[in-house]
Amino acid sequence: MDIFSQIWSQYIINALDILIVSYIFYRILLIIKGTKATQIIFGLVILLCVTILAKDVVHLRTLSWLLEKFWVTAVIILAVVFQGEIRYGLAKLGSKLSYYNHATPVQTSFLEEIIEAAIEMSKSRTGALIVLEKEMGLKNYTDTGINIDARISQELILSIFQTKSPIHDGAIIIHEERLHSAGCVLPISTEIEVKHLGTRHRAGIGLSSITDAVVLIVSEETGKISIAVDGEIEIIQQSDLLKTISKYYLKKD
Repeated sequence: MDIFSQIWSQYIINALDILIVSYIFYRILLIIKGTKATQIIFGLVILLCVTILAKDVVHLRTLSWLLEKFWVTAVIILAVVFQGEIRYGLAKLGSKLSYYNHATPVQTSFLEEIIEAAIEMSKSRTGALIVLEKEMGLKNYTDTGINIDARISQELILSIFQTKSPIHDGAIIIHEERLHSAGCVLPISTEIEVKHLGTRHRAGIGLSSITDAVVLIVSEETGKISIAVDGEIEIIQQSDLLKTISKYYLKKD
């Protein structure tokens, strides 16, 4: 192999190396975007700048020593602080591989049954929590409820959430276009920003912040319909329900 070929091969390897690292950082930024991790990363950058200044510019020995000890254990600290984000990222990677291996056409007609039920419950101010599973499995949460495994219908959903039902306070989870489980317990968000919201809304935010699920919430107090995605919640007008749910449910990251 001549010198030109060697240089060209090394150039390709270096370019591939940069692309891989750039993609990894891009995916990390997507995972932490809009979460408390963003502020933590910003704080670490500031701390890194202080470390460089203290050691190489101002020569503050005691501060440099303390900061060096901190960076020695930084990996463990980051693993503890970002355990939720790390778990989410690894789950997304695994579910992405599974999706490409087992992808099947998605039918959305069942969404209309869910929307009709949500509108009826909104009129009667019946509280409801409906989870649409996407790529990430929700077995940890379906196991907390009662297995139904039935075709989705407006009547079935209304019967589950009517106030005399023993499982009306839990969530229903939709898996592969079927009503998989009902009466499921979801993780409740402990973020200060959502403390003023009800339990159903905080549960929807909690689940959507650690999975890619789309969560539909009907408020028992106001009858308003909200949707929780990626740890964020917004109120949806009834006329926009199908468009909004379809957008989030069919979206592939």
